[in-house]
Amino acid sequence: MKVGFIGVGLIGGSMLKRLSKCGVECFILDKDECVISAATAENNAKLLTDFAQMDILLLALSPTSSIKFIQENHTKIGTTLLADVCGIKNAIKECAEKYNLNYCGLHPMAGREVGGYFNSKENLFNGANIVVTTPNPPQIIYEIIHLLGFGNVVYTDALKHDKIISYTSQLCHILSNAYAKNPCVSECDGFTGGSFEDLTRVGKMDSNLWVDLFYNNRDNLITDIETVIIELQKYADCLKKQDNVTLKKLIDEGSEILISKSSK
Repeated sequence: MKVGFIGVGLIGGSMLKRLSKCGVECFILDKDECVISAATAENNAKLLTDFAQMDILLLALSPTSSIKFIQENHTKIGTTLLADVCGIKNAIKECAEKYNLNYCGLHPMAGREVGGYFNSKENLFNGANIVVTTPNPPQIIYEIIHLLGFGNVVYTDALKHDKIISYTSQLCHILSNAYAKNPCVSECDGFTGGSFEDLTRVGKMDSNLWVDLFYNNRDNLITDIETVIIELQKYADCLKKQDNVTLKKLIDEGSEILISKSSK
């Protein structure tokens, strides 16, 4: 099996490290010469020059860079299977379809608070979910998923993926980032526990990457942000009115939803 990696940051680099350990013949392309040097040496990989010779190309770039790459290289990709691992799917899918590419959308539900090849880990995907947004993917996709150590495969379409991922990932990052802007954050040493750590864990982001992700899923994300604002305002109104009866009802409603979800 010959796998070509276009971008070897955190996700692409972690996949490269794992697949190379499994004996897969790996080829890489990245804009950073230091990354290329380290990645080829550490993983017995070669420089990717001929897309047509690959069994699969794994596109591990930001949304805008992924679209630009497809636009500029679709004739070189030809009939080679192209799979992207980007955090949004519909914009990539539409671009691939425009050029009639053999495309499969993948989203590994794993990551770290730090990015880049030098923070990548070969065991990053152990037991994690992976979302597949293309119906009837070819067998090589399942082979790679197995080699990477994913624990569960979830199937959906690109539009539904983007709607759900706005709520389960992108909104969480925005809330965490905004939560850290309270002036008390500079005075809270010694007063924090698990709840603070949970709320702030994903607030540190690569702004260039996340602006790109947010922008390309902005309609879904605006709806989710506005929904949270409406719900938060209800709690604030209860406190202003000293309405503990309604406040208790709000708390119970949220708790019951989470209890019901965890029991499934």
